[in-house]
Amino acid sequence: MGKVKGDGEIQEVTLGDCPICGGKGTLKALQYIHEIPYFGRVMESTIICEKCGYRNADVMILEERPPKLYTVRVEDGKGLFTRVIRSKSGTIELDEIGVKIEPGPAAQGFVTNVEGILDRARETLLVARDFKREEGDGEAVRKIDELISYIEDVKKGKKPITVRIMDPLGNSALIGEGVKNRLLSREEIKSLSTGPYVVCEPEKKVQPPAEHGGKRSSALRG
Repeated sequence: MGKVKGDGEIQEVTLGDCPICGGKGTLKALQYIHEIPYFGRVMESTIICEKCGYRNADVMILEERPPKLYTVRVEDGKGLFTRVIRSKSGTIELDEIGVKIEPGPAAQGFVTNVEGILDRARETLLVARDFKREEGDGEAVRKIDELISYIEDVKKGKKPITVRIMDPLGNSALIGEGVKNRLLSREEIKSLSTGPYVVCEPEKKVQPPAEHGGKRSSALRG
């Protein structure tokens, strides 16, 4: 994809034909590298088709980081500005309202803040409410309205929200005051989706057969 330029510069790279509409030479990537204080350098990459408008975004951390769980409890307006770095393999949970945003095959990466996450959750709930209203499910509509109301109270500093982000590939994080983090356990890593990414297990080395005369060679260790 070509050489990425330095921090603060946006590079446009032509990728070729669009896999969605078949446009000839209409697919391009915009890459932007910048420094996030107390975290490190990240690259935001967006693939766009100039013909059909296809768009796919991702965030990549340019420093190796272990799989972690980040948690922050937001209790006032200041906490809404906690930075959220979510790659395609990141899972976000909003405890008090029971919302879980898991990465799927078409997951998008982005850099935002807690308020931005709440806005995304609200938009999703509004869509769900319309569907439930069309189905005549009044109870579901009432519950969704309660969640939307809770989100609005959080944004006004009237109610708290606990935000968690987990990434088995280590490419997501929360940055700000009051953020806690710990390593993910093996069990947690196995339970999390990696979105569109496929994790390949290393091939197991096969122990050589025994030599003639009953003598065995020692097992190889990687």
